[in-house]
Formats: sequence, C-alpha cells, structure tokens
Amino acid sequence: MKKFIVLAVVALTALSLSGCIQVKSDTAIEKDGSGTASLALSLSPGMADAIKEMEELGMNEGQDVDVPKLDEINREDIEAACKGHGVTITKFEKAEAPDTSLDIALEFEDLKGLSYVMASIMGGEPGEGMGIYETADGNYLLKAAKYEFPDEPAKPAEEAPEAAEQTEGPQLTDEEKAQKQMALYGKMMGALAELDIRFTVTVPGEVIESNAPTVEGMTSIWAINSGNMMSMQDETMEPVIKFSSKGLDIEPLKEEE
Repeated sequence: MKKFIVLAVVALTALSLSGCIQVKSDTAIEKDGSGTASLALSLSPGMADAIKEMEELGMNEGQDVDVPKLDEINREDIEAACKGHGVTITKFEKAEAPDTSLDIALEFEDLKGLSYVMASIMGGEPGEGMGIYETADGNYLLKAAKYEFPDEPAKPAEEAPEAAEQTEGPQLTDEEKAQKQMALYGKMMGALAELDIRFTVTVPGEVIESNAPTVEGMTSIWAINSGNMMSMQDETMEPVIKFSSKGLDIEPLKEEE
C-alpha cells in the first residue's frame, strides 16, 4: 500500500488546482491463501501531462516507486505477467475521457503471484509484495514480503528515431528548473482537497491486531484524504495484520534468518 500512497503524494505535486487522484484497492484472502484483488485508478484531465512535466523536472527522483503511466498499461502485458504466477484477469477496463481511469480485477492462487502481477502494473520491484507468516503463538501475520523470482528475459531496446534528437527542446538551467518545481508545488494545496484513496485487506480469520485505522470484522481499512495524508506514518502505510489461523489451510512463509 505504501507504493500507492507515494504515488499519490508524488502525483499531487504535479496537479492543477482542479486536479484529483482516486485510488481504490481491495484484496480478499480465502482460507487456502487464494483470493481476489481489485485496483481502480482515476486521474483528472491533464494529469498525464502533469506527470510528464514532473518527471522531466526530476520531482519523483528518490521515491521508492515509479509513477505508472496509465496509457502504457494494457491487458496483454498484464496477462503476460499473470502467466505462470497463478493469477487470472477477470476484469480490465480503461477510459481516457472525461477522466483517465483504469479498473482491474484479478483472481490469484497465492499472494506471491499477486505480488508479482501488482508490481508489474505499478512499476515496482517484482519481488515486493505481501505475504503470510506464522507467529510464535501459532497465528498468522500478514505483512510486507520479499519474494525471489527467476530473472525475466530483457526486452529488446527500441531505437529512438533520429528526428527525436532534432526536436528535443533546450535544457533548463538549474534556476529555471527550480522555478518550475516551485510553481508545481504551489498548486499542490488546491489539489489536496480532492484526494481520495481507500485500501482494504480482508483476511480469512479473526483479526487479532491490525495497524489499519479502521477494522470491520475481518477487513482492515485504510482511507487517505486531505485531512490525514500528512500525518500518515511509514509504519501504518504497509498492512500488518495478525489473525487467527484456526480452520485455515495456508502454508505460511518462513522468516529469513
């Protein structure tokens, strides 16, 4: 979840006064560790141009996630990522007007496969995701996990057309770059009011502890908006949920020694 919040923070710095970003992600885990996941993103008109300008100015440098370009996300690439990882696409919808939006639903056999596919969608590291571990008292703990995947064959680099070099604009001086950055940052406050991010993780057993601000039954809920975004701490931005293992058939991961 931290990647999505970083995405929102980075993107907001590039929004116009009427800009907005909406993110909704729901993950539901079944008793055998399989489950369903959905991801819905919506960006206001002009967001793609704003993100491009932000990247040109280097405003996302040092972040732990790349800002995904929705126009470059397609079903074929996601299906390729799903192949061999026990994940199936059950819904894929994109729209470019009036807002740029992406709506995806997945079925997964385990969190390892889901982690790989979600990282491919969001542009993160393939091995980063969520996993379920066994605690000392025999219960389960869902938290951030690091998986090992075989190296993927490198895609052949596309040669840029010669005309591209001729049409490249002049390089900005440090002063010009700083001025543009300040102008984009100045627009941030007007966009914060329209921030709407919501994540849920539903585990298959009784929740014993959760770092989510809200827990309803077996569902942990994170809702980020203009009122609480700046107060969110790193330790609450990644799901950590301890839940009962009673009646479940999940093979937990082992902690690295």
